[in-house]
Amino acid sequence: MDGAAASARALLGALALSLLSACAGPAASPKDSQAASSMDPSQAERSYLDRANRQAMTRGQVTVSVAALRDEESAASFGLPLAEHGVQPVWVRIENRSTLPYWFMPVFMDRDFYSAREAAYLFHSGSGGASAAQIERQLTARQIKVHVPPGQTVSGFVYTNVTRGIKLVNVELLGARHVLRFDFARELPGGGFDYQTIDPERLYQPERRVRVDLASLGSALQKLPCCTTNAQGSEQGDPLNLVMVGSEHDVLVALVRAGWDFTETINASSVGRMIGVFAFGGSYRTSPVSALHFAGRPQDFSMQRARASISQRNHLRLWLTPLQVDGVPVWAGQISRDIGVKVTTRSPTLTTHVIDPDVDEARDYLLQDMLMTSNVARWGYVDGVGEASQAQPRANLAGDPYFTDGRRLVLFVAQSPRAMQDAEFVQWHPHADGCDPARRHCGK
Repeated sequence: MDGAAASARALLGALALSLLSACAGPAASPKDSQAASSMDPSQAERSYLDRANRQAMTRGQVTVSVAALRDEESAASFGLPLAEHGVQPVWVRIENRSTLPYWFMPVFMDRDFYSAREAAYLFHSGSGGASAAQIERQLTARQIKVHVPPGQTVSGFVYTNVTRGIKLVNVELLGARHVLRFDFARELPGGGFDYQTIDPERLYQPERRVRVDLASLGSALQKLPCCTTNAQGSEQGDPLNLVMVGSEHDVLVALVRAGWDFTETINASSVGRMIGVFAFGGSYRTSPVSALHFAGRPQDFSMQRARASISQRNHLRLWLTPLQVDGVPVWAGQISRDIGVKVTTRSPTLTTHVIDPDVDEARDYLLQDMLMTSNVARWGYVDGVGEASQAQPRANLAGDPYFTDGRRLVLFVAQSPRAMQDAEFVQWHPHADGCDPARRHCGK
């Protein structure tokens, strides 16, 4: 590390300690957390069972009900501060009225779920007056059995990782002849994410919405501005190289299903944590994303796909547009890959990410990611960004250079899983030179 970098990290480290100490309150003990819950065990069980019954889903002769327990329900029902240890119990009931057996596969719900004894070992010294052996017996007895015989009902818990924001609960049942899939997506209280701070559907009154069909969508998207701007609209930033078509809920669920994380709002706590992680190392999967502007406002929400280091992540920003295709909202977006971090006074976080100058790579990564996770109904490319060569790149607001073939990726979000080969490719404007816009760096 050179002297300038060391000095910058030292400065940020001192600032981080100050911010973190100012933002943090006294740590809560497990007993404090349990006392904070006003629910008794029976009240907690009525709460999540009622919620599960209202959200039941049937496929053929099989009905599935699920409920992801909230922190207070989990603490009251189990008598353990499971959430503080990163564990979120999900209650599942599978009613099999058919003549065939099924096998429930929890790995499709959470590939990193806890076994009952693994979760119990988090309390190997006991908790709340219960011994380790008592805790193990309870968690083991309440874990759901994976075999669902014909004509029978099984119920119990899967011990998943804690999720904030939208919780995806996928129940996959393997039968002798086929697989049954039940997808549940429910928003949980808490989180402090940017998508929760605004209702983008209220941005455009009905008279301001512009309805287009599939054929005319390409032309409408080409007319959008090439790039994001600063708050004053006086300087251009990163390119608007992404379009997503779908309701806010469907877009969020598709991105979460593909492994993307929500983004926290910028406040004293999140800024302090971000600076601390940058100064001392570590991961922060939901770290804030700085604001860029389109249509006179910052992004409606952002999502990110992080690595082990805060310096590296893919992230995207989305803004609702007045366009609608068959009544479905159209979102303009910006996507790039962060490859490093630098100190800046232009950001409220005092740091900014350095982007990979090949912004088309991040754009096309999202296409591959969404296709791989069966989230795409249609896809294609339109012009509108404007080409910038590697020899003559443009620069974003942070001064980082980027180059692009000038096209926007357009993704129609699938409302139910769709195999990659079934996703329809839409080509709005074939190029006179015979270039296929589905190819990366076409025309470079």
